[in-house]
Amino acid sequence: MNGSSNPVLRRVSAGDSSVRYFGKWEKNGGAYCTKSAYSRCYFTFYGDSVQVYARTGADQGICEIWLDGEFRVFADCYAGSGEETCIFQTAGIPGKAVHNLAVTAKREKNEKSSGNALSIAGFAALQPADYPAELKRLMNTEYAAIKSNLKIWKPAGEWQPAAYEALMPQHGVVLLNSLVRKVYDMNIKNIKYNAGLQGYCEGKPSDLLKDEAPGPGWSGWLPGSNEGRMLAGAAGALCWEEDPELRKIVNRIIGDIKARMRDDGYFNYYPEERSYVPDHTLDDWVDETKVPDIDGILSERKNYDRVFWTRGMLAAMAAGNPDAPVLLRRMYDWFNSQEKHLTHILLGGNATNGAPGGPLVYHSPAGKPDDIITSMRYFDQDYWFEAFAERQPMAFSHYPGERPHCYALLPVEALADEYTATGDPKYYNALMGAWDIYHRYYKHTGGPTAICEMGGPYPPGTYFITTGHNGETCGSVFWGWINQRLVQLYPDEERYISQIEEVIYNTLCNCRDQKGHTRYHISLHGKKNGAANENTCCQVSSTMAISSIPQYIYLTNRDTVFVNLFIPSRFESGFGRFTLETDFPESGKVTLKVEPAKGGSRFNISLRLPGWADGGIAVLVNGKPAGTGLPGSRFSLNRQWNTGDTVSFAIPYGFKPVLYTGTDQAEGNLRRYTMMYGPILMALKAAGCKDAGTIPHIRMTPEALAASLKPDPRNALHFPVPGTDYSYMPYWDAGEEGFSCVPIIEA
Repeated sequence: MNGSSNPVLRRVSAGDSSVRYFGKWEKNGGAYCTKSAYSRCYFTFYGDSVQVYARTGADQGICEIWLDGEFRVFADCYAGSGEETCIFQTAGIPGKAVHNLAVTAKREKNEKSSGNALSIAGFAALQPADYPAELKRLMNTEYAAIKSNLKIWKPAGEWQPAAYEALMPQHGVVLLNSLVRKVYDMNIKNIKYNAGLQGYCEGKPSDLLKDEAPGPGWSGWLPGSNEGRMLAGAAGALCWEEDPELRKIVNRIIGDIKARMRDDGYFNYYPEERSYVPDHTLDDWVDETKVPDIDGILSERKNYDRVFWTRGMLAAMAAGNPDAPVLLRRMYDWFNSQEKHLTHILLGGNATNGAPGGPLVYHSPAGKPDDIITSMRYFDQDYWFEAFAERQPMAFSHYPGERPHCYALLPVEALADEYTATGDPKYYNALMGAWDIYHRYYKHTGGPTAICEMGGPYPPGTYFITTGHNGETCGSVFWGWINQRLVQLYPDEERYISQIEEVIYNTLCNCRDQKGHTRYHISLHGKKNGAANENTCCQVSSTMAISSIPQYIYLTNRDTVFVNLFIPSRFESGFGRFTLETDFPESGKVTLKVEPAKGGSRFNISLRLPGWADGGIAVLVNGKPAGTGLPGSRFSLNRQWNTGDTVSFAIPYGFKPVLYTGTDQAEGNLRRYTMMYGPILMALKAAGCKDAGTIPHIRMTPEALAASLKPDPRNALHFPVPGTDYSYMPYWDAGEEGFSCVPIIEA
C-alpha cells in the first residue's frame, strides 16, 4: 500500500452511484464479486485521497489498481480467513478535477489461493462523484451559455496559428499494382455504378421519412451526405488521376447544387424547417425518459448531412471545379449568420458530427475566420475538452450530449483544425488527451473501433467482440483523419502513421464486398457483416477515405521527402519523381527509385521504420550499406541525389500474439489472443465458429504458435496451424465461413 495522510474521507458502499462495473459481476451481500478476468470497476471522486476496500479470503485472487490512467499496484486479496480490508490507499493526488480509479480482476492469484475471485466492498474519498451525472451537470451549464450567447471565444486578432511541419500531397501520387490499388479501383467502379442509380444507391425507400423519401436507402433522409459521398469519392480520385467519367459526375452534381441553392446560400435539398429547427428544449433533451421524435432524426441533416456535403465540396474544389469554392462559401456565409439555429445546434441526433464543418472550410482556399469563430461559439464543449485533457477514460463512453459512440471522434478532428488555426493550448491539450484515451481504451488490436452507436454502452477497455455493433467502419475512418493531422504536425513520430496504416489494411481493405458494397461493421468473430449500397454513414465515409489513400504514402516539407507507407506508387513532386516498389505485405522488401528534378540535387529522404518490425533495419543506397535504424523511428538520408539512385531495405517481421483483455473472456478464463502479422490483422479460419459460444481453441502457447506458422506455398499470406484444421489468413480474406480474430490460444 502507498502511504497516506489522515484526511476525513467519506466511505461509500460497493453499489454507490460513484462506482461503475463492467464485465461479469454479481452482488453478494454488500459486495460486488467477479471470477472473470479483466472485469473491472471505476470509482470517480474529487479530492487528493482515496481508499479501496475488498473482501479477502482463501479463494480471492489478485487485482491491479490504476489511478488517473497510471498503474499503481497489484493487490493480493488472498487471506487465510475472510475479512474486509483496505487493499489500497494514497494521498497527495495532484489536480482539482474529477479523478478516476480503476480496479481490474486478474487471472493471476497467490499460489495458496484456491481461486482468483475479486470482491469489492467499497471505496472512500473526500467527495465521491457520480461521473455521468457530473458530466451532464457540466454539459447543461455550457449548453445554457451557448443558448444565451454567453460563450467566451477568442477573436481572430489573438490567434497564433500552429503550422504543420510537413504536408501531405494533394496531387502527384499514382498507386501502382497492389492489394490497395485493387481496393481503390473497386471504389471508383462503385462510384461510377452508383452514378447511374436513382438516389446514387440501391436499397428500398427509407421508412424513416415516409412523407419525404424520393430515393432508396438513406438518400431521401440525408441527401447532402449522398452527394458529398459521390463528390468526395469522384473528385478525390481526380486529384490523383484524370478520368472523364468521374469529371462528368463531379460537374453534374455541382451543377445540381448550383441550380438548387437558395439565393441566400442555403443549400436547398429540403425545406429549412425540416432540419434547422429546435428538436427539443434543453430540458427535454437531457431528460433520459424522453425519446427523441422524428425531429431527432431530421436533425442529423443540420450536422451530419452538412459536414459530409462539405467534405464533398472541398474535394470538388481540390479537383479544380470552379463553382465549388463559390457555392461552399455562400453556404457557410448563410450558416455562420444563423444565430437562431446555431444556439441549439448541439441539440439533436448525432450533433457531434457538426463540429468539423467550419474548421474544414477555414483551412481551405474558401475559408474565413468566421468559420472557426462559429465553432468556438456554438460547437466547442469546453467541459468535455477539459475531460479529454485530463485523460478521463469515461469521457468518451459517457458523453452526455447524445449517443456516445465513434462519432465522438469528429470533435477531436475539429480540435486539431482549431489548434492549427489558433494555436490555443486548450485545443492542443484536449486533442492529445483524446488521442491517448481512444488509442488506449476504444480501439481493438489491429484498429477497428471498439465503441459503436448501438448495443452498448461501450465503457473503456471492454472491447466487446460479439455484440451486434462492433468495429463500425466510420470510427476507423475518423481515427485516420485525426492521425492525418498529427502526422503532419509531427512527421517524425511513427505512431501516427502506424494508426493510418492499420485503418487502410484492416478497415478500408475489409469494408467492401466483391461488388464494392459497404460493410457497416468490422466483426471480429463468427462471420463478416453483410454489405449494402444504401448511402449509409459507413458507405459515405469509406468512399471518401479510399479515394484519399494516395495522400498518406508521402509527406514533404522545404527540404525533405518522407516515405510513410509501403504501398507501390509513383510520386511526382518539386524534388523530382520517386517510384516505390514492394510486394508488401507478402514480404518486407522495399525499393525506392529516385529521379531528382535536377541532377545532383541535395535533399533529405526520411524513411519510416515501422514499430511492428522485429529488429533493426539495414538501409542500402545503391546497394551499399548506409546504416541501420530501429523500429518505430525515422532513418534520414541527406545527400546529393542523381537519377538512377536507389534506396532499399527489408523489414523483418512475423507473427505477434496480443493478449485480449476485454470483457468477452472465455469460460474458465482461458486466454484469447489476437494475431498480428506486421500491421495486418489476421483471422483464424475455423469451420463452425458462428457465435459467441463457439470459440476455436488452439492448444499451444502463443509463442509456440507464432513460431510454428509457415505460409501455404499456394498463398503466401495463408498460414495453416500445424496439427489442426485451422489456418490464419488476413482479415480481408475472411468471408462467410466461420472465423475468429480472437481465438483461445492456451496449451
